[in-house]
This record gives sequence, structure tokens and C-alpha cells, in this order.
Amino acid sequence: MAEPSSWRFNSSAYARFVKELPLSEDQVLLEYVYVGEDGESLASKCRRVDAVPESPDDIPTWTFAANFPVEDRFLKPVAIYKDPFRRGPHRLVLCEVFANDWTPAFRNFRRSCDDTMSTPEVTSVEPWFGLEQEYSIIGANNRPLGWPNCFLPQPTGPTHHDAVGMHKAFGRDLYEAHLFACMYAGVKISGGNAEACPGQWEFQVGPTIGVKAADDLWIARYLLHRLSEEMGVAVSFHPKPIPGDVGACGGHVNFSTQPMREDGGIEVIKSAMPGLAKTHQEYLPLCDPHGGADNQARLMGYFCTAPKEFTWGVEDRDAAVRIPREVEKSGKGFLEDRRPASNFDPYLVTDALVRVVVLGQRSLRNPYSEPRVPKLAVVPDKSKMSH
Repeated sequence: MAEPSSWRFNSSAYARFVKELPLSEDQVLLEYVYVGEDGESLASKCRRVDAVPESPDDIPTWTFAANFPVEDRFLKPVAIYKDPFRRGPHRLVLCEVFANDWTPAFRNFRRSCDDTMSTPEVTSVEPWFGLEQEYSIIGANNRPLGWPNCFLPQPTGPTHHDAVGMHKAFGRDLYEAHLFACMYAGVKISGGNAEACPGQWEFQVGPTIGVKAADDLWIARYLLHRLSEEMGVAVSFHPKPIPGDVGACGGHVNFSTQPMREDGGIEVIKSAMPGLAKTHQEYLPLCDPHGGADNQARLMGYFCTAPKEFTWGVEDRDAAVRIPREVEKSGKGFLEDRRPASNFDPYLVTDALVRVVVLGQRSLRNPYSEPRVPKLAVVPDKSKMSH
């Protein structure tokens, strides 16, 4: 394995120039943030404008070159957040990615999600989503924080869940900084905690209606990666960074509709289970960006993970879908889908849940199984190519 780079973020120089130099009000930096071609990485590029945008419609579309041979991509602004790094008038701009013919680019699942959430049948029931994001903090030695270099076995019990203390909690500086950065940016962060293994943490966004919960999660992921640069560590969303019975990371989805949240909603929640069971095997390949391959080692059905088969139960954290105990007691509320992996695409998963539970679909398309169709910036003239 190659030695890690000795480079470290220069916080004092960054503060001296980025936060202390006076600028005129007509100099605003917009950081265009978008999901990469692989459907899981994030990328960004910066552009100066003359005024703070009030809405995404005020922000110009932009382009970038993807792949080789080159494919043009359009960046269409869809959401604005305050920039916790540059601060002041500067903004983060979440963008959708489109191909050069303005069709959704490969791995752009936001367009379909937004279309689904905008249908009258869906808007009438006001779907809410609370998204849980587990992640691992990786040190310069390519090991999760708190783990020995040789990966000696660790206790199988949840000795680090909600942990406090230097011998149990590792990486709290990044975790805490991230919570505050999200709140400043305008992400609807709802909480967080240390997870079951050393160097493993979780945060939650929502509950938020429709596509905004997924927008917030992608920006929260961006903020976590961006903060990791300054902390000298890396962040991994892989669902199984450590082989064996420990270290599994999930991306649980708390989901409800207005009828579920009303008196008697528990029966509406239970009535959704046959549809979720019917589509279970088609849903699992949507739970990570490699068509379910990343999630296989995590789906054990014990140690608070979902099984490969569909199960549901009240307060059953080893089930595919859990109904919280307080929901059963009050007779209304939400369900928790525990199947998605920590590197899931929230647009794809929330779209699928709404299609099954609200729209009654009993079959789900798997876009991960579909080949990428290149749309080149310049189509080669085959008549000029040598044979």
C-alpha cells in the first residue's frame, strides 16, 4: 500500500485569506455541488456572481466535461444553502446533472424522484422522510479511527453506541463540526450519535416532505467530505468497511404519509407491508450504487441489520421494516425501512417507497442494471477514421 500523503490543510492560511479579507458586496462565490458519474461520489466547482441568488432560478446553468471521450454535462441548480466554509454572502448550490440533450445524465435519479413526488396522488398524502446516515471516519493509516492497525477482533456488543469517553468515542470533533455546519447551511439536521463500532457515527436529516430530504442528505454528505479535508481524515459511506460481524453501516429511511400520521394510522402502516414484501427482491438492488452488491455482507438479520428476506415487526431492529414501539402505542406515526445501505442514493430509494406504498406499484425498475449510453460532445466522423 502506498504511503499516505503528508499534506495537511493549512487552517491558519485559509482563515487569513478566506475569512479576513474584505470584499465588496458584488462578489459572491457559488459552489456548484453535484453527484458524480458513479452515483455515489460528490464533486464541486466554483463560480463568481454579482449578487446573492434568491432562488435556483437566479443562478445560471453551467457545464462540465465528463468521462473520456468527452461527454458534455449541464449543471442545473435546484437548491441553495449557506456556505459554512466561506460564510458571508457565499452559497452552496446543489445541482442536477443533465446530458448534452437535456435528458437526465447517467445516475441522475433526482429527476424521476421529483416527478414522482409532484404527482397529485403523492402530494395529496404529503410524504415525509427522515433519513439516517451512518458513516465511518478513516485515519491516515487507512483504518477506522480507534481500531488497531492490525484489525484485532473487537467485542461484538454495541460497546461504542452512543459512547462517551476517549477510550470509546473517536472523531467527535468531525461529528460535532458537521452538525453545526449543517445547521448553518440550512440542512434540516435532526440529530446524531456515536454508532456501534469505533470511528463510526450517524446523523439524521428530516423529517422533510418530498424530495427535499434527499437534497439535504446529499449536501450533508458534501459537508462531511469537505470537513474531512480540514480534519486530516477521510469519510467512508461503505456499508461494510470491516469484514466480519462488526462495522456494518446502514442508511435507514423513516417514512410516513398523512394517513399514517392521523389517528388509526397504524392500520395504514400495516397495510403497506404486503406491497413492500412483494417488491422486496426488486428493491434490494436499489439499496446501494452497485446494484445491491455492497449491501450483501451487511444483510445478516442480526446485530441490528436487516435480513435478505422480507420481515417486519414492532421494535424489531433485525427486521427489514420496523414499526417503532411508540408508533404502535399511539396508533399512528411512521415506519422505518432498515434495508438501504449507508451509500444508498436517497432519490432512488424514496422514489421507490412512494411508488410502492402510495402509488401501488408491484414492480420496480433497476436503473443500476441498465448500460450507460454515451452522448459524446463531438460525434466522431467515422469516414475519416483509419481502418
